[in-house]
This record gives sequence, structure tokens and C-alpha cells, in this order.
Amino acid sequence: MPGFVFWIHPVLQLVATAMAAYALYLAWPRVLRNHFGKRTSFAWAEHGKWGKYAHILWMLGLVGGTALVARHWGGSGATGDHYWIAQMIMPCIAGGYITGTIMDRDKKPRKYMPLVHGVLNVLALTIAGFQIFTGMSVVREFLLH
Repeated sequence: MPGFVFWIHPVLQLVATAMAAYALYLAWPRVLRNHFGKRTSFAWAEHGKWGKYAHILWMLGLVGGTALVARHWGGSGATGDHYWIAQMIMPCIAGGYITGTIMDRDKKPRKYMPLVHGVLNVLALTIAGFQIFTGMSVVREFLLH
């Protein structure tokens, strides 16, 4: 298998994380309005689009990275903390995607779902930040040697 294939996962995950950060940036006016009473406009369609792209890429990257490691490096545990932290982010990504899809399909005022959606996605983005550091160790150990 060509060596560039192993770089798809880290690049894909970095792009997905950047998209998620942009979706969070777009969500900030909504947070200000819902929780601090500020008059703002919320770019719902843009937020939904970039959030959906981020979730899909994150999941594709997670599944692809796991499959590559299992096939070429002898099992998922080969990457240590990077693998286990990925297991923590997976439910956050899934929950963020599901709650976002529900709110996008049925637009109506809600009290708790936007909060759950936001918490799951901020947690996913925070964990993704840790994954960048654990991923750099994996890149050094497996791709640069």
C-alpha cells in the first residue's frame, strides 16, 4: 500500500477539526442569544452545513484510521492513548450529529436539546484537541520512522 494512504487519516481529522471549530464559531451568536439575552443573528444553515461536514469527516476518519491500524500495525491498541481517546470522542460525535439533525429537520424552539448538542460538540472539539497531540506521537512513531 502506498505510504501516502497513511497520511489520509491525520489530514482528514485536522480538516474535520477545523470545520468543527468554524461551526462552533458560527454557533456563538446563538449561545449569546439563548443564554445571555443578546440580540444576535444566527447563521443556522451555515452552522448546520459545516457541523454536518465535520461530524461526517470525523467519523470517516475514525473508522478509516482504526481500519488502517488494525490491518497494518496489528490491532487498534497499537496506537495506545490515541485509540482510547478516540473511543471517548465517538459518542460525542454521534450525539452531536443526531441532535443537530433533529433540530435541523424540525426547527422549533427548544430548551434542552440545543444545550445537549452544544455540550457534546464542545466536548468533541476539546477531545479532538487532545487527539492532535496523541496523533503527533503516532505520526512520529509509525509514519516518520
